[in-house]
Formats: sequence, C-alpha cells, structure tokens
Amino acid sequence: MKSRTFVSAILRACAGVLFLAALAHPCLAGESAMRDWENPEVFGINKEPPHATILPFPDAESAARQGQLGVSPWVKSLNGNWKFHWVKHPKDKPDDFFKPGFDDSAWAMIPVPSNWEIQGYGTPIYTNVTYPFQKDQPRVMSKPYDPFWTAYKERNPVGSYRTRFALPAEWSGKQVFIVFHGVESAFYLWINGRKVGYSQDSRLPAEFNVTQYLKPGENLLAAEVYRWSDGSYLEDQDFWRLSGIFRDVQLVARPAAHVRDFFVTTPMIKNMREGKFLFSAKVRNLSDKPEALNLKVFVRDSSGKDFIAPMSEAVDAPAGEEIEIAFQQTIREPLLWSAESPNLYSMLIVLENSSGRVIEAIPWKAGFRDVRIVDGQLLVNGKAVYLKGVNRHEHDPDTGHYVTRESMTRDIEIMKRHNINAVRTSHYPNHPDWYSLCDSYGIYLVDEANIESHGYGSGQMQPISTGPEWKAAHVDRVSRMVERDKNHASVILFSLGNEAGVGPNFKAARAWIKKNYPSFPVSYESGNSEHSDFLCPMYTKARDIDAYYRAYGHGRPFFLVEYAHAMGNSVGNLKEYWDLFETNKHYQGGFIWDWVDQGLRKRASDGREFWAYGGDYGDLPNDGNFNCNGLVQADRTPNPSLHEVKKVYQDIRVEPVDLSRGVIRIHNRNFFRDLSFVKAFWSIAYDGDKTEKMLIGDLDIPAGESREVTLPLEARSNRPAGREAFLNVTFELAANQSWAQAGHVVAWEQFPLPNTGTEDEESAKWDKSPVELLDEEDAYAVVSVAAAYRISKKTGALTHVEVRGQNLLDRPLEPNFWRPPTDNDRGNGMPSKLKVWRTAASERETVSVVPGKPDESGVTITVQSNLAAPGAVLTTEYSVNGEGVLLVNNILEAPETLPVIPRLGMQGAISGALDTVRWFGRGPHENYEDRKTGAAVGNYWAKSSELFFEYVEPQETGNRADVRWVEFTDATGAGLRFEGAPLLNFSVWPYPMEQLETAKHPHELKGQGNFIINIDGRQMGVGGDDSWGAWPLDQYLIKSGVHEWAFRIVPKRTKP
Repeated sequence: MKSRTFVSAILRACAGVLFLAALAHPCLAGESAMRDWENPEVFGINKEPPHATILPFPDAESAARQGQLGVSPWVKSLNGNWKFHWVKHPKDKPDDFFKPGFDDSAWAMIPVPSNWEIQGYGTPIYTNVTYPFQKDQPRVMSKPYDPFWTAYKERNPVGSYRTRFALPAEWSGKQVFIVFHGVESAFYLWINGRKVGYSQDSRLPAEFNVTQYLKPGENLLAAEVYRWSDGSYLEDQDFWRLSGIFRDVQLVARPAAHVRDFFVTTPMIKNMREGKFLFSAKVRNLSDKPEALNLKVFVRDSSGKDFIAPMSEAVDAPAGEEIEIAFQQTIREPLLWSAESPNLYSMLIVLENSSGRVIEAIPWKAGFRDVRIVDGQLLVNGKAVYLKGVNRHEHDPDTGHYVTRESMTRDIEIMKRHNINAVRTSHYPNHPDWYSLCDSYGIYLVDEANIESHGYGSGQMQPISTGPEWKAAHVDRVSRMVERDKNHASVILFSLGNEAGVGPNFKAARAWIKKNYPSFPVSYESGNSEHSDFLCPMYTKARDIDAYYRAYGHGRPFFLVEYAHAMGNSVGNLKEYWDLFETNKHYQGGFIWDWVDQGLRKRASDGREFWAYGGDYGDLPNDGNFNCNGLVQADRTPNPSLHEVKKVYQDIRVEPVDLSRGVIRIHNRNFFRDLSFVKAFWSIAYDGDKTEKMLIGDLDIPAGESREVTLPLEARSNRPAGREAFLNVTFELAANQSWAQAGHVVAWEQFPLPNTGTEDEESAKWDKSPVELLDEEDAYAVVSVAAAYRISKKTGALTHVEVRGQNLLDRPLEPNFWRPPTDNDRGNGMPSKLKVWRTAASERETVSVVPGKPDESGVTITVQSNLAAPGAVLTTEYSVNGEGVLLVNNILEAPETLPVIPRLGMQGAISGALDTVRWFGRGPHENYEDRKTGAAVGNYWAKSSELFFEYVEPQETGNRADVRWVEFTDATGAGLRFEGAPLLNFSVWPYPMEQLETAKHPHELKGQGNFIINIDGRQMGVGGDDSWGAWPLDQYLIKSGVHEWAFRIVPKRTKP
C-alpha cells in the first residue's frame, strides 16, 4: 500500500511542533528587548526542522560501499583547530568578531570538538542539583549571593570561535547545510559576516541551511557560544558543567530536491513470523521549479539479496514544497533484531530525477523488531524481556563531554562482556554514533530527552514544568529527540527527561509523541508520573517494591530507572533485587547508577595523576566526588562491583538436581536464542586446585527452556581425602563475536560437592613437641620448634611472630572493629553513628593477660579487655601447639544497646618483603559479604600491592571473603599463613587505615614500607541501595551481641 501527502514546507516544519516557535523572532533584524539566551520562548532561530539521522550520497554504489564507514563525499567535517577567544562576562566579548575583516591574529587556537574548560579556559564545575549560577529563572546573569561561587566572577563566559573553509568544487549547485551536533549551552552563528541563526539544547543537532550565505572560495564561520542560557535551567543534570562546541561540526550537501526525512517501522503479527514493513519519506524540493522524481526503497539481507521486493513511486514535487510518500509491504520470516541477536538489514533509499539518474542515495541499517506494551508488560518481539541496564553519561577523562566513536565502542564491548543489555542515555540524547553502535552490537536503549530542572525540585508545583512560557521548550526537546532517533532498532522507548517536575509541560510533550508516533512507549520517572507508560521509580529498595507497585503500578510495566548506586565500594545486595524481579511478571529490571566515574585526569604537584572531582578545580558550588558512581573508572578500568553485575545479569543458570549423581539442570534465560552460541565445560576443584575441564555435550537448548544434564563425575571420583571439592560449570563463546573473542566466559556456576572422603588419620596428627612459656618483663613468650610468639602484658596484642629469629610482624596484631568509611558509609552517617567502634579497640583497657600451664597439647594465654564501647568485653585466647601453630580465638560480648559493628577482626602490619599473597577463598577480585555472588571460590595468587583497589576517594577496599587460608610470603616462600576456623576475611593495604579515612585522593596516601593486614571474622556489607542514607541489608549487618571468631597462624619457613 502506498500513500502520499502534500504539505507546504514551512507549514510542515511547524505543524504540531513548537521547535520553531521563534521562527519569526525579530533577532535576525535586530536584538530584541529580552535577550534570546534569557528567554525561554526562544530556543531556535532559523534552524532546520528535525529529521532522522541521514548520511546522503551522490549514487547508490557509493552509498552501499561507504555507508558503513560513515564517510560521504557530500559530508565535510569542520572538526579541527579553530581560532578562539574567551571572556568571563558577555559585556567583554568582541562584538565585531564575526566580520570577515576582524583581526584574530592574536587569538589562540582551540580544538573542535572540545570543552573549553578542559582546554584551560574557565573553571569546570561539578554540581548535582544546585544550579551553578544564581537561580533566578529564566535569568542567568543575576549576581550569586555567595561571592565565592565560581559564577560570581565567571558570570556567564562567552567563547567566540572563528574558522575558514572552502567548499568542494563538486558541491556547486547543491543546497548546503551546517550541522552542530552539540554546543553547550547556546550559540549564534554567522557565515561571512551575516547572521544565520541561534540555537539551544546542547545535546541535539542544530542544523542551518547556509546556502545563501556562502560564496566561492574561502568562507568564514563565526560562532558565539554562551556558557549559561535559559536552556541551562533545563540541563541541570548530575555531571560536570562544561561548555563549548563539544560534538562534531559538519557541512552537508544535498540536491535541491532531496529526502529530508524518513521513518521505518515493522510491527509484527502471527507469532512474530509475519509483519508489516512500513516506510514513509518526506521529499523536499527547495528549487523554484517543480521536479518529477522517482523514489525507490531497497531492503537487502546480509548476503546482498533483496529481502522484500524493491518499492518505487513517482513523485511530483512542487517548487518550495514537501511531499510525504508512504510504502507498506508484508514481510515474512524476518531475522528479528534484539539485544541478543542484533540482526540488521541494509536499506537503501534512492531518489531519481525524471531521466532516471540517481540524484541522492541514503543508506540505513534497519532492524525488524516489534515493541509494545501488552497486559502490563513491555514486550520486545513478543517477549517480556529483562532490562539488565546501566545509566551512562557521555564522559572522557581527558576530553570531558567530547566522546569519540572509539570510546563509545569500548563502552559497549565492556558492557556486552559483562551481560549488560540495556542503557538509559542519562540524561540527554547521545551522539548519533552511539545509536548506530547499539543497533549493531545489540543494546536496548531508553532514549532520554535533555530535560532536567532538578534545582527547582521535582514536585507538582515545580515552576519549569508548569510555567506556560517553558512549554514549547519541553515539547521541542522531546520532539527533536524522537525525530532524530525514531529509526534506530535499539531505541525501544523514549523518556521525557529526568527529575524535572510533573507539570503540564510534560503532558504536552507526551501528547506530541502519542499523536505523531503512537506506537512508541514513553517513560518518565518523576512523581510516579501519569505521563509514563511505566512505573519507573528510582532507588526504591527491594523490600519496598511490592508495596510500591501495589500503590502506584496500575498494571503498568515496572523497572527501576536508577538503582544500585555504584559510588565507590558499593553495589551490595544486587542479587536480592533480581531475586525479587523474577517474582512478578510486571517487574522487568532496572538501570544501575551509573556506568562511568566522571573523574577528570589531573596531575598533582608531585607529578602523580589522579581523578579530579567536584572542588578540585576550586569550583563552587560543588558536590565533591558524587559524580564518581561508575561500574568502571574514568579510563574504563572496571571497578570491582562490575564482576558482581556480570554474574547477577547472566542469562544462563545452572540448578543442582542431584550432585551426588552429577545431575544438573541448565536453564537458558535468553529470550530469543538457543545455547548453540556457547560451549559448556565442567571441572572439579579440590581445595581450589582445578582439574582439567571437560566439555558438556550438545547445548542447543531453546530460549526460555531448560534441560537436565548428567555429568560423569565418577571419572573424577578419586577425591583426595579431606579435601574440599567444588563443581565448576562455565559457558564460553563458541565463536568470535563483535564484542569478545571465542572462549570468553559469559556465565558460570559453582557448587560444593558432598564430602564423601574422610581425613587421613596420619594427617590429623600433630607434633606433640613441648612448647616453652617464658615470662618476660613486658610480654609472655611462647617458643615452639617452628616459631616463637610474644603477647604483650600491657595490651594483650600479639607483638611478635618470630621464625628463625626474625619477627614477621612490623606492627602488633590487635583487635579492630572499624573500617575506613565507604562512600555509602559516609552517606548514611556511619562515621558518627558507629563512632564508638572506631576507638573501641585502640582505647581498650586490658584487664588481664593470664597464661595457662603448658602441657602436651601446648599452652593457652587468655586476654580479657574492656573495650572503649560501654559494656563491651573482648576475650582473646592465644593457643600454641607443638607444631608452632597459633590458634587465635576471639569472643566479643557487646550489649545490644550498642550500635552495629563495622567489622570483627584483627589488624597488624607485616614486612614489605612479604609481598606475595596466595589464598583459597573467593576471588580473584575484591568481594564482600553482600557482594560475593560474582566471586568464585578458588586458589588465587597476587602481589600484595595488587590487592589494594584505588577508589577515586580512598575508603575501605580489598576484602576477600569466605577464605579458607591466606599466605603472605617473601621471595623464598617464607612468611605467614592464616587459616580460617572455619572461614575468614582478609585484606592487605600498603597504607595505614588512618590515611584511608582522611585522604581525598589516592595520590595523598603515603606508604610506610610495610603492609597492613586485616584478618577478620566478619565485615558488614557495603550496601548500595543508595549513597545518601541507605544501610546494608539487615542480614549483612553485624548487630551487637555475642560474637565468636577464630583463625590459626601457621609460620611458613620454605617455599611450598
């Protein structure tokens, strides 16, 4: 079926959309009484109407050949070094700089794209909610009340840009457009001294037809960019406030008659086997003569064959008008697009003149997929998929908001390797390349409008979302986003913005989408929004979600638009969220906050690099390190929490059925693909030592199904007596993918096997050599054949572990109940609420140190201490046997009136020579009681310095949980071994705990040549529901009461 609509070009550009509300604004003739950049009703002057991303070519062959490279002879990049001038205040800007005769010889050069603050002009400012200028909407020039604010002196910086260019000769006779893909926050444009227009909305293209302003030979481009504008009230996102031309600038040539816009959608029916290919195009004729044209559309599969019959329609395009052409065709058995299987078809749009000559060709990669809401579920291709998502800011540690395609690709590849399938473009439309990459790699996108006015709150009476003067701007930002991104397979829903109130301006924005694109799902978080097709709150705790949904769900799909705040050492209890999501068909996942730490690379006075955050540039106001919430660091080094995300998000599960017979059940939790894309292996590890892995047979388990598999465990039945055994099952890519090589582990499970062995009697015996107890002046010494120990009479601490006359302790091993506060701890007030435990051990009163009488089993020294926590008593028993093994048993009796205890442990220091660590426990990466699902039990090895993870702001770090034993040894293999009784936690730091509490950056830490060791019975979880009040879940807290924990110290003399 085909249809056509004739619309006047101007009417079509304006109909139903308010993005050109200022088209008739008098600015082009002279300045208005109200400055454009402080007038919310002026946000675009002389701009082109929005349209889908289009890369035009002169012919079909080059379009098909070069389209995927993003290189066209009809697109000229203006990226490069431009002349630049910067001032702190608009009154100081050079008013005539746009004139061709202006002398810019004294001006500096600046790279475009870039943020000028990154280039040394003005001050980067990080603030979360507070506007960085005096809040006085729509004005941005009001004097800040605080004279120390950055904006007090840098009231509204203006950057003036100049560059020259020449057009390619083959562009003669073409219509020429200039596209600024991102300018913050507002700018005017001149070409050859003539004013072209004005634009706001820093995250969407500003496109102008500059044909009439150009001349043969060299042309002058001048742009005047304002740091703040009334548009800044709508761009109050939680990120660095940076300015300038930070995305690409391009010239685009088009024939006078061209395809201005197109739209393709593919609703599916009949079990997703049949559907409709719906295509429409808007053909515009900018010439002064009518044109007889022919529009053709081809859709081809990966082999180059036509998937559907080519479509063609004659087009009579009147002069100065725009025509809409529509095609419809049935499609059968398409390869559907999903995040799991991102199948794309090559589409080619060809426009011919009356003689059949191609005058324009446009390539596109189309994904056939169906997105709709049915019965309170978001369905992709008929399946209620889970959104295993993250929020992502566009950030680079060296270039700020300018992000390259290579950086985007790296982000997606890391995400795919860690089972992340969805991204919310928080909180603005991203660079166009991001969408094509997500189409290609397979990422579900929540495409979010560049609207956040958080500084005015997010309630019903919020003035920006309710003010009628702001209505057009809201609709403009939403509509332009939708028009640009409507054809991307990866975009499965649109978001109206973030934390910007719930007034009628959002009702209007939603109405625009539903009128023009009724099939697009729409989300919006604020106020359980009536403007949203979803209930999508942020930071609702897992325990509260059921009640919250009952109150506000109204049968809508549910996802958490933000959750698991990943600030610093965080993302505890992620598993509990997903256990809950799987209990209710309406719950469809969430988006972790967030992807990348927004640190900027900075060099300290000593030359060491560090990640700068709010305040490090003297910026005021600022919110410190609150912009460092990423699963990866600014340079994309994974934070330890990313390993937990990968495990919890995995789409293959293994269920133990009968491990004594080797029976397991493999669940394929994918929605669209069977398991033939992976190879499965199993192995057994005895005390962490793995046996050779064995291939599991054919795994073509269909999506959503499961199958029992019996593993021939009897082939590995020679279990060493008394050794702990684990069954490990891994699923590895069978072939190379765009995002990972064959062999990459996409999922794994681990199960303890039943203990059928018995400990050998001989191995259970220990040396009954006598031990000697020495009563020295200030300590009791216990001497055995293997080692000597000293316990202080004054403090009850273990001061010496001597092997061959050398003390392996650099600092006594003493009780410790504190940890350096994490970002979550600081946010919930832990340093003050639990402060009694900070000095409970260091200020303890040692009541008694009492030695027992040596006998054939050894000797025990009992220490009793009154802690500096009211009523808390600690009893420590040191028992040394004839082999020189020291058993340390602690009993803490803490009245229940005392607060939660951060950790139960002992802390000391060992020689810097003991720099090799081996352990049998969870690893290899850092893990905690509420974040250990993604850490397998095994045997691991590392250098001591490698076990200290540098968070952006120093804090508790480096823990390994469920440890059976850990060894700290020197180059000869001599050192100390700590054995859990039965389990322990350990960490090793090159810096004292006191420094981790006070330092603001890792480069401020000063090592002392030794290693601090923590040997703990327990440590409370890290939490992660949020970083401004939430505590770890109850089961991961250590409540005051009676606690007992023990471990053994085994001196090591020689290399194993």
